[in-house]
Amino acid sequence: MASSSLEGQLVDAQGNLIGRVRVSAKGGRWSGEVDLNGAAPSIVSLFAEFEELVNEQVLSLLDDMEAQIARLGARLLVAGEEALPVEDLQIYPAERVVSFRAPTLLVK
Repeated sequence: MASSSLEGQLVDAQGNLIGRVRVSAKGGRWSGEVDLNGAAPSIVSLFAEFEELVNEQVLSLLDDMEAQIARLGARLLVAGEEALPVEDLQIYPAERVVSFRAPTLLVK
């Protein structure tokens, strides 16, 4: 899979929907829009809390929050392709923005 933009779904380790994404490659990260409709309330709540901590710059709690997000085991599903693990997942629900790294995803 080689692309500079794509659409797909982020799912957790159990295959539960985190969100639908439309992202482009930018400086080693993928970023763009996220749609959290259909995601479990606990997922939406987790990322809402993450967004609040970032916006209020509560850095002392951010490491724990990032660890909780990492434990989701997020993977990117793109039609017709194998699920790819993502790292450093950041979702800002109020802004409908997502960014992540996908080390195994090639970028042209």
